Amino acid sequence: MQLREALKTGLKTLAESGVPSPELAAELLLMNVLGRDRGYLYAYPEAEISEEITRRYFHSVDERATGKPTQYITGHQEFWGLDLEVTPDVLIPRPETEHVVEAVIDLARRQGFNHETPLRLVDVGTGSGCIALALAAEFPRALLFATDISRPALDVASRNAARLGMAERVKFLESDLLACFLDARAPGQDFNQGPKESFLSAFDFVVSNPPYVAADEMDRVQRAVRQFEPRIAWGGLERGDEVYRRLIPEARAVLKPGGYLVVEIGYNMGETVPALLCDGWTQVEVRPDLAGIPRVVAARLI
Repeated sequence: MQLREALKTGLKTLAESGVPSPELAAELLLMNVLGRDRGYLYAYPEAEISEEITRRYFHSVDERATGKPTQYITGHQEFWGLDLEVTPDVLIPRPETEHVVEAVIDLARRQGFNHETPLRLVDVGTGSGCIALALAAEFPRALLFATDISRPALDVASRNAARLGMAERVKFLESDLLACFLDARAPGQDFNQGPKESFLSAFDFVVSNPPYVAADEMDRVQRAVRQFEPRIAWGGLERGDEVYRRLIPEARAVLKPGGYLVVEIGYNMGETVPALLCDGWTQVEVRPDLAGIPRVVAARLI
């Protein structure tokens, strides 16, 4: 079968199945099985593809037609210019989450920090490791930790760090939020092969994209998210702000005076989350995404 015909047939199947952006999905799936870029698809439309490649392509098209996200089929998603492995054990990184990384960079520069500053940062609920690894790329001398309650998610994040050559720069820890740093038994040689040290008042930044979808908002969540992405990573919580209520006091304990908490929020949390940052916090700001929707809350510890 010619490449052009395969692409046309795949597009037709996806469009008839109601898949969003069917042309993009058809292209990405074909690029994945061919190991080629988009330019190749349109430069060589008459190229013959093997029966095996054709079979694999239409199998992936059928998977996508069920609603399974393209990223879980190809196993890849780009974030902050980094090619990340993604599996159904982790939330698929969204472009909107890059605003968290942008906020950290901006706040660090405001404080006079630069790429060579040995900052200490911790990413809470790291999932694929996207935020931690993006920050590692931006701050080469930073000491980064990343926590997640899910061991399978940490396995994915660790593989991403290894693929990107950052395995020695980001320490991945299985923990419920920041519990591993608050437990008197935890800090010590497991982290740095040195004497025990306290991680209280130790970090310059605590960052997180926590689950925030409330139970009464479930019907607004895309079908692909509800059916395929790990619910522990995106919500279904009774209120939606439960994790922030737990994370904020824990962040106070581990941040240095003057350190920052930077979190992604749901579209309707532009007032809810800042209201939790009254005592002990200053410079509380809500940052919108490109659509003008409240997306990131940042606050400085007094």
